[in-house]
Amino acid sequence: MPGRGNKVSYVENDEPSFIKRFKERIGYKEGPNVETKRELPDFNDEDEESTGNKDDEKPTVVVLKNGDLTSEEAEQLQLQIDKEEPAHNIGDKIVFKQPKKRQAEEEGDDSGEQVKKSGKTKGSKNKQKSKEKKQKKNNLLSFDEEEEDDT
Repeated sequence: MPGRGNKVSYVENDEPSFIKRFKERIGYKEGPNVETKRELPDFNDEDEESTGNKDDEKPTVVVLKNGDLTSEEAEQLQLQIDKEEPAHNIGDKIVFKQPKKRQAEEEGDDSGEQVKKSGKTKGSKNKQKSKEKKQKKNNLLSFDEEEEDDT
């Protein structure tokens, strides 16, 4: 019986005529086959879309008052920013910067002043809570004191 598998073959028949008529009515186009997928696309034809230098995608500058930025000044600032920030390669290691503190936190906000008036700070409250938790944990374990002394 091992020789039976060699006799299997596939014969591709033409599509039935009614299916061909349906496809003609709706304007069906054959999808890509294996050969068309192997073809390399021609990247030499650069469209405006692929270059990314469309004028309509640039920011719009509106002059409202004296001293506002003009389009030339905006371009100069953008070039300056691009020069200051180094270009990152995709393969490089990702580096995260620590966020800057807000001015309200540096100067001390109203909630901080209320804590100072009461005489307790957030840090001391946290310390008290942690001490209470430790005491509760110690109380939960019930070993004989004699066993602890023997060791």
